[in-house]
Amino acid sequence: MPARQEGFTLLEAVVALTLLAVVGGALFAWLNSAFRSMQRVEAAELRIETARVAMAYLERMNPALEPAGRVRLGHYRLEWRSSPLSASKAAVGRHSGSPGIYDVTLFRVVANIRAGDGTPQTLQLELPGYVVIPARLGDGP
Repeated sequence: MPARQEGFTLLEAVVALTLLAVVGGALFAWLNSAFRSMQRVEAAELRIETARVAMAYLERMNPALEPAGRVRLGHYRLEWRSSPLSASKAAVGRHSGSPGIYDVTLFRVVANIRAGDGTPQTLQLELPGYVVIPARLGDGP
């Protein structure tokens, strides 16, 4: 009866290394996929945050008084320009039905916002603009 050989044979070592390479390659491919997905999510979150910063500023702006401009908001840079979409109309009082002191116009605002040195993101909004008509200030109920 031949003596039993102890330890690994060369064939067993090659099979073990092949399995390790296949499993390791699959693991690295999965990690790479997860990393790229995480990068896409982070980029989407940055775009959403950038849009929120721009909208928070623009919704408080009056495009009739500031039709174009540029402002720095922390590390964001916002530029906008607006153009009227409608003719100016007198704002009518809700209860009286008579013209109020404001003329209102609907504007299209095109804004570019950039976070740091990143690529600019373009937003298009429709916002109301208003101006006070001094001749109507004396009118009262």
